[in-house]
Amino acid sequence: MVRWNSSQHPISDIRDWSNAGLLELHPDFQRREVWSAPARIMLMDTVLRDVPMPKIFLANRVRDDRTHRIVIDGQQRIRATLDFLRDRFSLDEPYGGTEKGKKFSELDQDTKDRFLSYQLDFNEAVNPTDEEVREVYARVNKYVVAFNKQELRRADFPGDFLTVSEELAMNPYLEDARIFTPVNRRRYADVEYTSELLAAIIEGVQDEKFTLDDFYMRYREWNVEHRERTENMFVKILDEIKVIFSDDFNISGTRFRQKADFYTLFHVIGEFLSDGYSNCHKNVKPLRDDLKWLDCEIRPESHISACREYAVKCVSQANSASSRRWRNRFLKSILAGTYVGRQLDSSGGSLFYNLMDEKVSNLAVGSMCFAPVDPVVTCFACGNDINDDLNSCVLAWLRSEKEHQLSNSKWFHMSCMNENDWSGWSFLGRPNDEQSNLF
Repeated sequence: MVRWNSSQHPISDIRDWSNAGLLELHPDFQRREVWSAPARIMLMDTVLRDVPMPKIFLANRVRDDRTHRIVIDGQQRIRATLDFLRDRFSLDEPYGGTEKGKKFSELDQDTKDRFLSYQLDFNEAVNPTDEEVREVYARVNKYVVAFNKQELRRADFPGDFLTVSEELAMNPYLEDARIFTPVNRRRYADVEYTSELLAAIIEGVQDEKFTLDDFYMRYREWNVEHRERTENMFVKILDEIKVIFSDDFNISGTRFRQKADFYTLFHVIGEFLSDGYSNCHKNVKPLRDDLKWLDCEIRPESHISACREYAVKCVSQANSASSRRWRNRFLKSILAGTYVGRQLDSSGGSLFYNLMDEKVSNLAVGSMCFAPVDPVVTCFACGNDINDDLNSCVLAWLRSEKEHQLSNSKWFHMSCMNENDWSGWSFLGRPNDEQSNLF
């Protein structure tokens, strides 16, 4: 049975053991070094602030009349400390104390002495066998839940960006919309996701979570005016979403509460607000009807090709910049009919026709997402069936209806457009072949 001693040693002892070759930092069962530079820097901040660390586990063995220490648990903490003592990194961001930018050798003597005298707590196993060392390592790590990325950010990047993210994550609407689960809340995934939304407001679509650390570092001390402007935009976007998803269409019961969909919806509305558009004083019912249809139709087995692709891009590499940008173009084309009152570009027009052509063509297969049930689609001008003649038809909206959505559009035969005065209507030209490939 292995015998244990509980002890304390100053950092100077760790340095001396290492210099004398009496400290083994990387036994074969240890994990390789995985700590980020900010994590190592903030560990030094812990020492400088004299905040206690968790215990370190050692195996002590006597060889050639000298005590050798093998690190069972705590290798990364010790390695980071020794590297700092050897001037291998400096106290850069996210450190914000009085010693910022300095290496150990550049600290004043009093600070060096305080650093070297910092007491570490140890559990030291006396002359354990290799099997006992491995067993201790397994027991120490078996029930430890590894920190996720956001939990590490909370330790590594204290500051304004973290504070704002945590505050906004508690917005009541996000709770009502069921964007976060209780598990999300426990492991700070809600804060991480809110950080992604803030990053999208600041610099647009980001590639997964790879850039989040950079935002946490750059906005550790956040310009007050810019911070307040960003916070206000965050709240305004949620207010716009509330207007759309109201009445009998609560977002909590739709696919748009899912992380990938909500990110896209949030970012698209943010872009419209930044360009001076809003759904204030708009009739959002046609847009709401379009989103109801998409909520039903966006699925991997959909008969609508663009809806199938959207569904795939919400699952396969959902958080990559390319998937997010594709979904952004898709949803922006839909919302533009209400926010702008017309299609923004040829890509939007192409999407409208792709959706509507396939919607009409697939009525015969009995899509459950289409209403009315009657599969006959007619030309508004002549009243004749157009199901087999879509290429000779165009979409149109009454000019008095400023909101141009799929649900309030009408079909016209091109040949019927010259027979009467249709000046009260706004027609959407069919895209050419090149434009048809935009979606």
